[in-house]
Amino acid sequence: MNIIGLGSAGCALATKFEVYPQYNIYKIDSALPFLDDENYFRLEEQDTFEEYEKNTQDLTEFLSTVSGEAVFIVGGGGNTPGASLWILEHIKDCRLHVIYIKPDTELFGEYSLRKERALRGILQEYARSGLFESICLIDNTCVEDVIGNVPVIGYYEKLNGLIANTKHMVNVFQNTPPLVGARLTPLLACRIYTIGIVDVNTGEEKLLYPLDLVREKMYHYAINRKRLEVDGMLAKEIKKQVKNKRKPEVKVSYGIYSTEYKEDYAYCLVYTSKVQLEEKTT
Repeated sequence: MNIIGLGSAGCALATKFEVYPQYNIYKIDSALPFLDDENYFRLEEQDTFEEYEKNTQDLTEFLSTVSGEAVFIVGGGGNTPGASLWILEHIKDCRLHVIYIKPDTELFGEYSLRKERALRGILQEYARSGLFESICLIDNTCVEDVIGNVPVIGYYEKLNGLIANTKHMVNVFQNTPPLVGARLTPLLACRIYTIGIVDVNTGEEKLLYPLDLVREKMYHYAINRKRLEVDGMLAKEIKKQVKNKRKPEVKVSYGIYSTEYKEDYAYCLVYTSKVQLEEKTT
């Protein structure tokens, strides 16, 4: 799978996937070149979001090896993300997924809020129209809540580490048949989603974005192999937990997977068909 990061936030998160051999990493930014990094394209520096949007550059050669499935990562802060749409045009023939990182916007000025909201909305509309396979929304404030207290030094390292590890494991489960359970294919209308961390024992969910109007949920339970061999009640307990998540307007599915990890863990994929622009207030 190919991963393309744009801007400081996109490149920082893309870098975290380099530890996994399954991914080919490409980075695009206007900062100083990454030393000894062949898969880095330096954009001509612009002064505004709109200038990055209008002053296109030819990335045909740089992205010539990108084919098949591709993940485009971009954050909503700064001006460089203005280049998103013309970069995506270079890889439009791929099966394209987007990861959008929403920064903490509480202290943003009006201009910064407007451009962040515009980019977030446009990318979701493109996903809804079928130009992208999906868009995964992640809010850094939600990631921080999952981690807990995060020191200033290494702040984004911690956040990006959690996001990359979570997304990688979800990718693994999405491409592995479960031992028990059946994963439903999301409705075509539900191309907007986020990921949640689930407490295996209590069923408590901590979503990485506060999605509104949830339509579907898919649960991945990663259980220690030895426990799967001896715990005769586990499958029933998980099935009961998943059934309790059902609502008339929300479909649910699940899968149980074997791991060699000592601790059990679980994730959920939460889907909606609604473009997420306004902050959820309830």
